[in-house]
Amino acid sequence: MREGIELTLKMFQDTLKRYQLEAIDPHGEPFNAEHHQAMAMQESADLEPNSVLKVFQKGYQLNGRLLRPAMVVVSKAPAPVSPSIDEQA
Repeated sequence: MREGIELTLKMFQDTLKRYQLEAIDPHGEPFNAEHHQAMAMQESADLEPNSVLKVFQKGYQLNGRLLRPAMVVVSKAPAPVSPSIDEQA
């Protein structure tokens, strides 16, 4: 049964490619407002600010035209840690 589902999925993806329908999966790429829709921002030390941290929903292009933007979470720089003041000293 699993092989049948995988084969059906592969045939479906091949059909989409034949008609030049492409999925947009921008994980780790710089945020582009023309192709991505920012759903939230999250602090991250791993990625540069304004990079795609997570993808909620892939976007799609047909013949180079955007059909649906990818819904993403965008990274932002971590907040600087303020030095703690010892009030008992």
